[in-house]
Amino acid sequence: MSTGHCFEPSSTSPTQESGCILLRAAANGVVVRVRLVGRLRRRTLHGHGSYLLAQRGVTCYESDTVLLPAKRKLAGVAAGGEPLLRTRSPHTTVPHPPSRDPAAPGTHAHASMSARADEATAPHALLLPYPAQGHVIPFMELAHRLLDAGFAVTFVNTEFNHRRVVTAAAGSPPASSERLRLVGVVDGMGDGEDRDNLVRLNATMKDAMPPQLEKLLDGEWSAAAGDGGGLGKVTCVVVDAGMSWALDAAKRRGLPTAALWPASAAVFAVIVAAKKLIRDGVIDDDGAPVKLENNTFRLAESMAPMDATFLAWNYMGNADAERVVFHYLTTTAWAALATADVLLCNTFADLEPDIFSTTHHPTSPVPTILPIGPLRTWRRSTTASDDVPVVGHFWRADDEACLSFLDAQPHGSVVYVAFGSLTVMRPAQLQELALALVASGRPFLWVFRPGLTCGELPTAVGDMVRHHGKGKLVEWAPQESVLTHKAIGCFVTHCGWNSTLEGIRNGVPLLCWPYFTDQFTNQTYICDVWKVGLRVASVGREGVVTKEEIVERLESLLGDGGIKERVNRLKDLAESSMSGEGQSLKNLNAFMESMRK
Repeated sequence: MSTGHCFEPSSTSPTQESGCILLRAAANGVVVRVRLVGRLRRRTLHGHGSYLLAQRGVTCYESDTVLLPAKRKLAGVAAGGEPLLRTRSPHTTVPHPPSRDPAAPGTHAHASMSARADEATAPHALLLPYPAQGHVIPFMELAHRLLDAGFAVTFVNTEFNHRRVVTAAAGSPPASSERLRLVGVVDGMGDGEDRDNLVRLNATMKDAMPPQLEKLLDGEWSAAAGDGGGLGKVTCVVVDAGMSWALDAAKRRGLPTAALWPASAAVFAVIVAAKKLIRDGVIDDDGAPVKLENNTFRLAESMAPMDATFLAWNYMGNADAERVVFHYLTTTAWAALATADVLLCNTFADLEPDIFSTTHHPTSPVPTILPIGPLRTWRRSTTASDDVPVVGHFWRADDEACLSFLDAQPHGSVVYVAFGSLTVMRPAQLQELALALVASGRPFLWVFRPGLTCGELPTAVGDMVRHHGKGKLVEWAPQESVLTHKAIGCFVTHCGWNSTLEGIRNGVPLLCWPYFTDQFTNQTYICDVWKVGLRVASVGREGVVTKEEIVERLESLLGDGGIKERVNRLKDLAESSMSGEGQSLKNLNAFMESMRK
């Protein structure tokens, strides 16, 4: 953090011009103009220093510029008159003192932060992710970022997922603290119903959850549950863009709101542009692809071609499910755009420049969105005095088994195989994959979670792995820690967005094996745009991918120096975006300031 500078009025009394006040930094004479919006009062900027601003008074702030949150929008202006934050702009600028990334391992928030959080005025954020593993994990990292910045957090899962998260964290440090509260709410499905049936889940949640959220927002939940009201009333709300129907309750109470899209900006852009795609004859009114040349289209000239057959809703297994998911995705995305004060995305501008350059064009079909990624997903402590792990996994990760296995392997030798939380493969395909891993002669770490296969797994698979001697099967893995390990050579992945970002952020080449939804679009970017991976099979390929094909793809990937060089370049850009003066880190801090009330 920079040396504290004392800001004082540029004359004996504040100079006001067009609703602005001119302040001079006593330490260096810099003049900063700050727009006055509404009534200004004493505020604390956790992690940045404190300031006091009144229409007549002195401002102290530990930076060279001042940013003032004003109601729902930020209204700070630099001396030249340019806004310090354009809400929902991908190129937000906000003052941030140079410091180590608070999410990095072994670093903590400032020691004074805990004391600030104890103040009665500490903001209290309610976070509501969509009930899927790939959504809960980035939301939990965002929760810890908010905790680092002095917020209290109520983290809301469905009761079903809440139990899974708590069970998976058993034996770890406590999954709650004085400032973090984990809550489970009823999702409307009956006991024993399949929560992987997303069509059914989407329908029941919208009816069952809003009354429970209302109680949480009004502070009634704490009293009824007997868990105390130490966090105070909720002062801001962040929901998954796929849960945007929950924003209505927050808006009725006048609370600042944000929606987080935890997948790629490209996929979100396509969803919100659905009406344009219908007009252009790319899809019909229910999202089904219309016959196109090569089935491809471009949403904008600067964007990569996309295959209409594999849009986020068009690979769900049957036409009825695809129709229902299409209408759910588009309805919730449009509501998020219309209702949320800030729209966030877990990506970074250098990864999707075609999206963020397009948003500046006045006729662009791409919405303005604030990139705040890549959000990390490892376990870490929140503060020096709060030993709280990042929770959110639905299965218990076998950290010791995974990392001790990797420690014993040569540098860059291990094939890491993980297909996320929802992929289902036929036993015959899993057997071919096992044969290929053994035939490759390379050590491998394979995440074989419950439900990965739709039938009985041939006993030969386990026997092969044990006989091979170089492989290891685990139920779940600490994926961020695994991909950071120097022994990893490549990642066989389903191309979920979290896995894609984790692979890129750690400079790991990707072998793509998508299953459904946005994973096919992610594969296109990985293989054709960024060129940091290969497809395990050609697009539209049906049937079992053979052992020989898999081995050939693995060898091609691991032998391609160009892929490794390109993924390392993206790794550097990812790190830059979330450290120092990185754009995503600036956006993240600007967003958090906009949520203060």
